[in-house]
Amino acid sequence: MLDANTSQTADGSFYRYLPVADDAMDWGLYVTGGGRGRIPPCQNYPPAGHPTLYQFDWRRGRTLPEFQIILVTEGRGIFESGPTGRKAIEPDTLLLLFPGVWHRYRPDPQTGWLERWISLNGRLVHHLMDQRLVRPAGAVCRPSDLSQITQRFDRLLDRIHSGPAENSIQLSLRTMDLMAEVIEQAGESLTACRPQFATTACKSPDETKDPLVAQALDLIWTHSHRPLSVAQIVSQLPVTRRTLERRFSLERNRSILDEINLCRTGRARRLLSETDLPIKAVAYLAGFASQERMRIAFLHHDRCTPAEYRRRVKMSQNKGISHS
Repeated sequence: MLDANTSQTADGSFYRYLPVADDAMDWGLYVTGGGRGRIPPCQNYPPAGHPTLYQFDWRRGRTLPEFQIILVTEGRGIFESGPTGRKAIEPDTLLLLFPGVWHRYRPDPQTGWLERWISLNGRLVHHLMDQRLVRPAGAVCRPSDLSQITQRFDRLLDRIHSGPAENSIQLSLRTMDLMAEVIEQAGESLTACRPQFATTACKSPDETKDPLVAQALDLIWTHSHRPLSVAQIVSQLPVTRRTLERRFSLERNRSILDEINLCRTGRARRLLSETDLPIKAVAYLAGFASQERMRIAFLHHDRCTPAEYRRRVKMSQNKGISHS
C-alpha cells in the first residue's frame, strides 16, 4: 500500500513528497518532493492524487509557495505565466517555477510528454534570484547538453525514490548540483529575458515607454514576494528617488509603493483562491511584512478582508460547480 505522499505506476512513473530535515532547512536548501512521469496523449493533466497545494487546472492555473524545476522530453505543450506570457514547450525543455508567480502548463493532447520534476526551497535558492542568476522571465529554456541535465535529474530522483526519508544535506547538495548545471547551460536565457506581465497591476515593461520605469517594474515583479522597499529599487537604478517617483507616477498614475502592494495583493488573491494555506502563510508568501499589512491592502483594494475574499471566491466556485 502506498502512503499519502507517494505514488507509483506500472510504467515506472512516481512522485514523492518528502519530510524536510531540520539540518537541510538550516543549511539553506531543502527538497519537498520530486517525481518522474509519462503523460500519454489525451490524458487529463495534471494526474490526480497530488496534494491540493500542487493541483491545478488550465483555467485557473496555480501559484506555488516554493520553486520547481521541470524537465520535459519526448513531447510538446504550452507554458504560460505573467512574466513569460504564453510559450511553446518543445521536446527537451526546462521549466523553472518560482514562488508567488502564477503559472499554468500542459502537454499537447496529441503528443503527451515525459516529465521529471523536483520541488525545492530555501534561502540559497532565493539568493540565486537576488543575484539575478534565475528570473521568472526566463522560466522556459533549452539546455545545451540534455544528457548532463538528464543524468543529474535521474540520480537525484533515484535517490528520492529509493530513500524518501533520507531528506538530508546530501540530497540538498545533489539538488544544488542540478541547479548549477541548469544555470550553466541555460544561464543566458534565464537572465536575459524581460518579463511580460499578464495582470493590470503588473503590466509588461514592454508596454511602458520609459525604460527606467520598465526596469523598476521588472524589479517589483521579481522581488516583491520578499521584503522590498522603494529605496532598494532606487538603489538598483541610475536615478534619484525623486526623479524615479515622478517618472513612475507619470507613466503608471500611481506610486512605486502602490505598485508593489498591487503585485503583492494579486499574489495573495491567487493563494487565497487556489490553496487552503492559512492567512498568515499567504501574507508571508505574497511578500507582505505582516498579516495586518495584507488586511489593510485588501480593505483598500477589494473592500474586504482576506478571509472574506476567500469565502466569496469559495462560494462563487461552489455555485459554479452546482450549476455545471
